[in-house]
Amino acid sequence: MSDVLATIKADHDNVKSLFGKYKAATGTEKVTLAKTLIAEIKAHSAAEDASIYSDYSKFGLNAASNKQEHAEINKMVADAAAASSNEAVVTKAVTTFITHSDEEESQQWPAIKAKLSSSESSSLAAQFVNAKKSAA
Repeated sequence: MSDVLATIKADHDNVKSLFGKYKAATGTEKVTLAKTLIAEIKAHSAAEDASIYSDYSKFGLNAASNKQEHAEINKMVADAAAASSNEAVVTKAVTTFITHSDEEESQQWPAIKAKLSSSESSSLAAQFVNAKKSAA
């Protein structure tokens, strides 16, 4: 059985890893990594919206602020997509995403872990993975 939080955490960690590579890269590799980061963040946000955020009220949490943050991040990502060679624009989008993901993990996940059954977690993990594939 899959664990939705482990699945999402792996995705968060992937963006952090790609960002580390991005910061070290130069030239066309940097632009390619920027485009990969942009695609990953867009797909991740869409997948969370379609999976775990749809059940947030069940955990005593409100997904509205998360969805608002996703909307802001997606706008930054759109700006970054239009300027993938502009390091400042890309960095702003990615660092905002990382701050958002760290807040999810530290502030919201304990409440989710307390109320999420393993079967629900597995179901949400599958929803997340499928939504991410369709968003990519």
